[in-house]
Amino acid sequence: MASPFSLYFRWVMKVIALVEIGGSHDECLLTQLHAIRNRGHQALLITSPEVAARNPAFEQYVQKTITLNVSEYSRKKLSRKVWVCLKENNVDLAVLNTAQGNVIRDLCLKSLFHKMEFVGIIHTTRMFTESFTQKVIHWKIKKYLLLSKYLCNKVPSKKGMKFDYFYPIRFVEMPVLAEKRDKSICILGGVEERRKDLQGFLDMAESVKDASIRFVFLGKSDPSKPEVPVFLDAIKKRGLSDIVQTFDHFLDQQTFASYIQNSDLILPLIHPGTPSADQYFKNQISGAMTASFGYKTPMMLHQAYEHIEEMQPASFYYEPASFSETVKKALEMSKSKSEEMRNNPAFSIEEQERRYSDFLGL
Repeated sequence: MASPFSLYFRWVMKVIALVEIGGSHDECLLTQLHAIRNRGHQALLITSPEVAARNPAFEQYVQKTITLNVSEYSRKKLSRKVWVCLKENNVDLAVLNTAQGNVIRDLCLKSLFHKMEFVGIIHTTRMFTESFTQKVIHWKIKKYLLLSKYLCNKVPSKKGMKFDYFYPIRFVEMPVLAEKRDKSICILGGVEERRKDLQGFLDMAESVKDASIRFVFLGKSDPSKPEVPVFLDAIKKRGLSDIVQTFDHFLDQQTFASYIQNSDLILPLIHPGTPSADQYFKNQISGAMTASFGYKTPMMLHQAYEHIEEMQPASFYYEPASFSETVKKALEMSKSKSEEMRNNPAFSIEEQERRYSDFLGL
C-alpha cells in the first residue's frame, strides 16, 4: 500500500508537455526543461526527429520524448496525433513552444473543452494583430509568453488573457574547441539579406580593415541563395577575405558554442531602413539578444535601438559612419561589460527560469 506521503507527492507532481513540431526554436527548450525539473515536475517532449537528434542533452531532463515525422502526416492527422499523445500521457499542462499556425489551431480546437491547460510561446507580435488563425487559437490559449520585455509591453491587453516574458538563456555547457587568438565579432546565422544589412556590413568592415579583428558569420551561408555568392565576391574585391569568415555548412552545437564563447562581441546587423528592420525589434526579437544574455557576450547595436531598455546593459551603440572607432572602443571594454552582465539579475538563468515557472504556476 502506498504511504500517505507518496500519495501526496504524486498529487502535487504534474506532467508538463513541451510541444515543438515545427522543427525550429529548439534553443528555447532547455531553459524550460530545466525549470520544470527544478520545480519537481515531469517533462514530456513532443517534437520532430531533427530537433531531438541535435539536442541529445534534452534526454536527461525528460521523462519521455515522442518524435513525430511531420512530413508523414496531413495537417489534421498531425494535430490529432499530438492530441492523442497529450491525452495518453495524462498531461496536466501543455506548453506550445511555437504557438501559431494551422496545426496548432486544429490542436486547440480539438482540446477546446478539455480541462488540460495550454500555454503558448509567441515569437512575433504580428500574430496578435494580423492573424485570424491566432484569434481561433486564443479560444484555448489564455496565457502567452514572449521572449522580450519590450515586445511584451507592446502587446495590446486583452480581457481574460495574460502575457509575460522570459529569456531562454540556458545553453548546454561545451568546451571551447580552440585557443582564442584574434579579436572576434560574431554575426549569428549565415549570410542572408532578409535578416542582415549585408551592404552596411561591407562598408563597416572595410572601414575597420584591422588584421587582428575577425568577423564570423556563425551559420550556414547557403551558396544557392543569390545574395551569398554576390556577398562573397564583394568580400574578395574589397580585400576583406582575411577578416571575414563564413561557413557553407551547418554548424554542430559544439562548434557554434565554441565560437560564441571565444567571441568578444555579437553583431546583429539590424539597421533601420533595411529588410532586417522589418523583421527585428519591431515585431520579434533577434536570437542575437538571447545569445548575448545567455553567454554574457555584449552586443553592438545600431544607435536607433538605444531606446530599448532591456538591451542597454548588454550593448554598445554605433552609427555606421563611425563604426571603426566605436568597435575598437567596444573591444577594449567588452570584458568589463561581460562582467557587468554576469552581475545583472536580469541576465541570471535562475531568475529567468523562476519567471517561467511562476507564470506556469508550477
